[in-house]
Amino acid sequence: MKIVQMAALMVAFLISTAALADDDCTDPVAEWQPQENLRQLMIDNGWDVKRIKVDDGCYEVKGFDQDGHRVEAKFSPASLEIIELEIKFTGSGNRSGYLKKRSGQQKPANNKDSKQRPKVNIQ
Repeated sequence: MKIVQMAALMVAFLISTAALADDDCTDPVAEWQPQENLRQLMIDNGWDVKRIKVDDGCYEVKGFDQDGHRVEAKFSPASLEIIELEIKFTGSGNRSGYLKKRSGQQKPANNKDSKQRPKVNIQ
């Protein structure tokens, strides 16, 4: 009887693990833009790009912004739209003016769906 219970527990665990292993981006690979396009876009915006890799189906960029703050961001590989942004301020960086300084650069296309809005973590 314990073997049956143990087997049922293992099956439940494997199913739940597979459900959690979901990609954040679901763009077809045939539609992906080259990583070099994203690198150039970030350089044009003043970023010092240290690394671009694929993580959970998204492009993940690590580097520094034009103020020297460490940034990590996820982008849709097909549209190069930002999905998630994390900023780690260095030293006595002024956090209060960060978004004000950049507020006119990009606005969300659709405010109805909160899942489509980028996630931003400011530390």
